Amino acid sequence: MILAYVRTREGADKAGGYGIQGMGALLVERIDGTYDNVVGLPLRLTLGLIEKVLKTAEREDDEEDVEDGDLDLLD
Repeated sequence: MILAYVRTREGADKAGGYGIQGMGALLVERIDGTYDNVVGLPLRLTLGLIEKVLKTAEREDDEEDVEDGDLDLLD
């Protein structure tokens, strides 16, 4: 099976030698964890972290505005 996959050349440009989202899925018996971790970034987790950072940055900006007495009601 591995030789047949190698002959497809699908894995030639892959860091791990196969792409689970393509024919390389035939080589994978199971995944422990999330599919996104195998393919690339875990998107849900990454987006959640980005949202948390942005909310924290917005709160810090708001707190600085209050401390500076620079409240812009149009924001």
